[in-house]
Amino acid sequence: MKKYLLPEGCKAYKANLHCHSTFSDGRFDVAKLKEGYLEHGYSVIAYSDHNTLLPHPELRSDDFVPLTAIEIDINGPKGHTYHLNFFSPDPDRCEFPPIDRVYGPEGVNKVIAAGNEAGFLCQYNHPRWSFQNAEEYTGLRGLWGFEVFNTGCEVDMHDGWGDYEYEVMCRDGEGLPCATATDDNHNWSRDFNSPYNDSFGGWTTFFAPSLSYDSVFNALKAGNCYATTGPEIKGLYVEDGKLFVDCTPASSVCIRFETRRSANLKSLNDDVEHAEFDVSGDFCHFRIEVKDSHGRKAMSRAYRKDEIE
Repeated sequence: MKKYLLPEGCKAYKANLHCHSTFSDGRFDVAKLKEGYLEHGYSVIAYSDHNTLLPHPELRSDDFVPLTAIEIDINGPKGHTYHLNFFSPDPDRCEFPPIDRVYGPEGVNKVIAAGNEAGFLCQYNHPRWSFQNAEEYTGLRGLWGFEVFNTGCEVDMHDGWGDYEYEVMCRDGEGLPCATATDDNHNWSRDFNSPYNDSFGGWTTFFAPSLSYDSVFNALKAGNCYATTGPEIKGLYVEDGKLFVDCTPASSVCIRFETRRSANLKSLNDDVEHAEFDVSGDFCHFRIEVKDSHGRKAMSRAYRKDEIE
């Protein structure tokens, strides 16, 4: 019997789960951002302005959901900082629970817990830009998501990936958060066509039966999503001890476990569209990476063994 890890019968949608507008330090207003992202095939933007939880009901339409969100910062010494996105289950919510900003895992866990108790999903943002070491994030509890790619950091510093940090988190941390790719766009160039443009570089693809606010939020909460900078994972399922991956044309598909166990299918060209891997034996979790010849990559979340049994 097939066990689908990405749901069948649902449509795939593109989301930018980290976005700044003129309500904080972004250069485009929320309507301009909606227009630009719709033109690039997106259906969801989480308007996560700094320390500002602000709904945008005026932007809701049949083809677009503005996800109500906030980015909270908790600052420490020498530039070390935590930035956390919280996504609201209520589209019209405009207040975050009271918090104390105390740097370090213990203090940050209290902030995450306050958000979780109020129904928010919490995403940990850009570990490298935040100057975070493993001790500063592997002790975090209650995370829903973990940024494995951030376009703004890549454009500004050539340092947008957090894939290694995600691997460390899954192996040594608390829980298995979803992998997300985001833009964290501020649009300081004021030009979507500029080489300094920080929009449309990374996105989170999620699978939902419809494009309502509740459907989007529930799909994310269930982990029916993956992170990507280009390649698409079209299907992911297990049958008879094997994992089957369907994807857009790529040069490599790799399965990675929490140990050094791995397997991959490679080509010199972007002509790999299907891969099969053995998922029998003892392990705690695995995840999938799909890479094309341009270095663009899609990453699934880490799946526990009990999710395929």
